[in-house]
Order: sequence, then structure tokens, then C-alpha cells
Amino acid sequence: MKSTLAVLIIAVVIASASAFGVYTPVNVAQRQSTQRSGASSMVMRARVCDLLGKRPNRQARVVTFSHKRNKKVQHVNLQSKRYFSEELGRNVRLRLSTKGMKTVEKYGGVDAAAKKFGLDLKKF
Repeated sequence: MKSTLAVLIIAVVIASASAFGVYTPVNVAQRQSTQRSGASSMVMRARVCDLLGKRPNRQARVVTFSHKRNKKVQHVNLQSKRYFSEELGRNVRLRLSTKGMKTVEKYGGVDAAAKKFGLDLKKF
């Protein structure tokens, strides 16, 4: 009786380990496909400027007429914009704030602005 119970417990442990992937290697690196097409390539990203790193202001409050204070989020004005990178020889799509777009114009191109702010354009 005890031996059959032990064999049964060992079989359950082995089955659960193989079912939950205990012995399978974990793929930590994210897949980066070179071709992007359609909705299958959509990646959820935070609402952050790619160049300047501007983030939403989560400390803002709205004061009502009765002087109640409600929290609100002031989002960054992000725009999706394509620039031609002369170093890479291709278009680069960035999510920039409007201030980031003005910064790119100020430095005379996306390559110079990326070099100034330490941004690797090969990722985009």
C-alpha cells in the first residue's frame, strides 16, 4: 500500500513538473523581428518620449468648485514621426514629444540629436 502510494505521488510530481515547464529553459530575450507587418507586430510601450525620456505627470490635481482635490494624469503630447537617418540609410520611426520634435529640428537632424542624447537608432 505504501509503495503504491509513493509511486503515485512521484508520478504526480513528475507530471506536474513537466506540465508547468520546470525543466524547460526560459527565454528571457524578447524577439525582435526585422520585418514589421500588421497588428501582430504591435508592442505595448509606455507613453514616454524616445528622445528626451519625458514621462506623464502623475502628481497633478484638479480642484473643483467645492475645493475637492482629485488626482489626474497629465500625459505627454506624443507624436509618431518618421525621420530619415543618414547614418543608417533608412527611415526611423520614433515616438517623440512635440518638444522632442523641436529638439530634432534644432540639432539639424535625427542623427545629431540621437548622438547628443545617447540614443541608439538601430533599435527603431
